[in-house]
Amino acid sequence: MNFTKIVEGIWGKKWSPSEDKEKDIECDTALLDHSHLVAERFPQKSFNLDRFPLQIKNQTVFEQVNIFFDRTDDNPTLISYLREEEKFKQVFRKLWAYNSVWIETTLPKVNVEMAADALDSENKKIRVKEIHTQLKASGSKSMKIKHLHDFELFLELGLREKVSTVFVFEDMKICVWSNFDFSLPLYSGDDKYTELLQRICSTEGIYLRSLTD
Repeated sequence: MNFTKIVEGIWGKKWSPSEDKEKDIECDTALLDHSHLVAERFPQKSFNLDRFPLQIKNQTVFEQVNIFFDRTDDNPTLISYLREEEKFKQVFRKLWAYNSVWIETTLPKVNVEMAADALDSENKKIRVKEIHTQLKASGSKSMKIKHLHDFELFLELGLREKVSTVFVFEDMKICVWSNFDFSLPLYSGDDKYTELLQRICSTEGIYLRSLTD
């Protein structure tokens, strides 16, 4: 089973991102660059996983409340960032526990040394370099995530805006795109699991914000 077939299975015969006529013909990803297409085609099932309950439309206000990952001594928001990051991690971990998880990622294209610097441990730094080498050697941008430590590695790289990744939770038909200022585009194809995800988010203190509200 490859990533393209997994993606096609999310929508069955309803829709195929590879056949969408409006897709950028120069794009070489199956799903990673298409969060906007998914939201346009399925607005009722598209959301943002967000730390704010409503979209902040005033960019000046957003810039004043935005937090970012930077370990430099002069970053006053780092502690707040790590606290918020952990909430997202908890939601993802709960989804991981109930799903086969696939990813499509920009890791093969990035400077892996710079990406690794954002990780919390030497083991993670070593592991991301191993995966980078494996993906480049295979010419692939996607893989099935079999171990929680690999899952959390990509999650940290995404939330810290170092490597863009789309996480596909196959069994629940949920797709989440990382790397968006703690406002992550999300598609949930099954109302039963959308309700479960709402409860998980409420428990962890973040919001599943509908695009149609």
